[in-house]
Amino acid sequence: MPIGAVVFLLFLVSCDSAATDRRPEPAVFVSIERETSRQSAMLFLADGLVNRTVGTADASFVMHADDLAAVYEILEQTKIPEECPAGDPTAAPVVTIRQGTAERRCALPEHRVALDAFLLVPERTMSWPFAPQDKPHPVGHTVNSFQDYSPLAGDEYFHPGVDIVMPENSVVYNILPGRVVRYDYYDLSGGTAKNRMYFEVVIETVNGLTIQYHHIDPDSVSEAVKEAKRSAEILPVGAEIGFIVSWTVTETGYTNEPFHHLHLNTFTRDFLPLDGLQMLLPHPDTVPPNIVAVTLVDDGRTRVLDPAAITQDFRVVIETYDLIDNNPWPLPPRRTAVRVTDEKGNLLLERPGYDFVTGLSTVKEEFVCDYYLCGDAGMASTGDYGPRRFFIEVTAFDERGAPAKPITRSTVGKGQRVVTVIACDEYDNCADREQEIVVP
Repeated sequence: MPIGAVVFLLFLVSCDSAATDRRPEPAVFVSIERETSRQSAMLFLADGLVNRTVGTADASFVMHADDLAAVYEILEQTKIPEECPAGDPTAAPVVTIRQGTAERRCALPEHRVALDAFLLVPERTMSWPFAPQDKPHPVGHTVNSFQDYSPLAGDEYFHPGVDIVMPENSVVYNILPGRVVRYDYYDLSGGTAKNRMYFEVVIETVNGLTIQYHHIDPDSVSEAVKEAKRSAEILPVGAEIGFIVSWTVTETGYTNEPFHHLHLNTFTRDFLPLDGLQMLLPHPDTVPPNIVAVTLVDDGRTRVLDPAAITQDFRVVIETYDLIDNNPWPLPPRRTAVRVTDEKGNLLLERPGYDFVTGLSTVKEEFVCDYYLCGDAGMASTGDYGPRRFFIEVTAFDERGAPAKPITRSTVGKGQRVVTVIACDEYDNCADREQEIVVP
């Protein structure tokens, strides 16, 4: 759910003297308050450092010198008044100016619009990479989808981006303004260099993201991309990137057709995956995930427990899937939660699970078999291009992404209890399912 957030800007006003003798004036804080999806940013204009958090993750970056100059120009053009109108402004966003102990609050919406593009991660406003860019397109995998193309244990991984499924040779367009830093082949684990299936265009955006357009046909890279790479000029939204490559793998689980798609990665500068579906213009999706089953397992996830006689601490697993609009491909939910009540409905425990606004790690193999069951207690998650089954332990991580302990018998007490699991999709459609248990 969106919550109130504050965008902080700290800038130091330097004396009009030589660069080697710059003495900053007292700090001036400018904050912009608005409803946002759990992010805040603080810009230090002295060096272009942006301290930013998205959800619980660090998404900091150093702003390009040209972009920093653009921010200076925005601040100058905005002409923040020395004295704000009397009264407490009610129009959002509200800009707070603080110098020393003096503080003024003004409603300056044009300030927010101009600065958001440089400081914040988009919230369901980012253009899609296919025409029409202001409309959503079919999604085949999300950032937390389960992947396992290897017969070896330990090679399972989180899908780090969004697969957008389109007809072969569809044109890909740029989604955020930024500078082209690379267009070349990339290697995968077990892959081969210069395999035309694995070619990327990489852009560093003005708001501190690294976007990778994967599966671009290497012969189709546009002149706009090549020129932007040569000149280091900004590639605008809507500029042509190239075509998606003709995919040779057939999706056998649901369509029995080649899985032509763009793999879109949206990373922080430190390559932590962000949930692209939280950034792109939304689907008109109103259908919640389907929770197929709720299962209790022991702490070691080695065996299924009898709900009629819970004699030890336990973890909660759900089999679940979500469908976006009329897309045929099952997807995992974005977030889950669990609560336990007594026979009278009194709340004994409530525990939110991890919300995939950002990935758990920059290493895609890390934590995947903690979040999913990879054969534990007889439940094996599957994904890829065949039938998909998602077994998710909703008690594995807390909302900050830290490993969580099992639910203890002492916490829920003895007697008849109801375990309720909640699963929510990318657009906050939520489903719940109950499992009655007895704690002797």
